[in-house]
Amino acid sequence: MENRLIDLKKSMDKTAFSKLKFTEQHRNAIQEKMKYEEKEDAIFLAVMQLLVQEKTGYELVKFLRGRGIDKFEGNEGILYTFLHSLERDGYLNSSWSEANIKHYRLNNKGRNLLRKSEKKPITKQFAFKVLVER
Repeated sequence: MENRLIDLKKSMDKTAFSKLKFTEQHRNAIQEKMKYEEKEDAIFLAVMQLLVQEKTGYELVKFLRGRGIDKFEGNEGILYTFLHSLERDGYLNSSWSEANIKHYRLNNKGRNLLRKSEKKPITKQFAFKVLVER
């Protein structure tokens, strides 16, 4: 760490953080939130990877279940909201079949987002949070 950052940290420890106390309950809550965000990262990445090839929402749920992700079981609306956000923001294309079933697939912009997400360890901050939590 640069000297100026070390000095800033020391100064903040003496002033801003001097009265700040973390209880075990605070630590546990932070660790749980971090675990949740890691899981969300994995879900985002799995959905994006699966959408490299055309899939329906039903197929996505099935393939995610096969990867051990059951977040959308019984609540597919969350998945469709996420897919709608990706489509609205121009990351995937959709089409309707003759049987009136909607199919989703990443477009070039979506594949670029996927490549960047696979390289970054914190994908939720990079994309999932931006897309879903608007």
